[in-house]
Amino acid sequence: MKTTKRSPISTVNIALAGTLFAGAIVTALTQNWFGAFLFVAGGAAGLGAALYARRPDSRDITRLNAIEYRDERDRVLAKEGFAAVGAAALILSIIEVVLAIVFNQLVALACAQVFVLCIVWGIANSIAVRRS
Repeated sequence: MKTTKRSPISTVNIALAGTLFAGAIVTALTQNWFGAFLFVAGGAAGLGAALYARRPDSRDITRLNAIEYRDERDRVLAKEGFAAVGAAALILSIIEVVLAIVFNQLVALACAQVFVLCIVWGIANSIAVRRS
């Protein structure tokens, strides 16, 4: 019988922490020590929250906020939260595009962000519809 060892934290949290720690290295290489400290602190806080949420007696909200789902119920609840976050990100990105155009700053980056969010949103909605 094959047994699989469960990671101490979710793959998403490993990716998030890894990205923050990579950001710390890059900012340290540019001698932006305050930025590097912020990235390290964020990565450490994320790892700590994920490990805390893995405890057997952790509450539902703790697991959801830490992206450490225990079962399918947690995943279903998380989808509702991420749907709201996605809608908010789209609205905020459109506001960013408007401000970037008005002030003529970072227009291409803001437009690219909205474009990518729209594609991700469309793909996510298509997958959700197919599964239902």
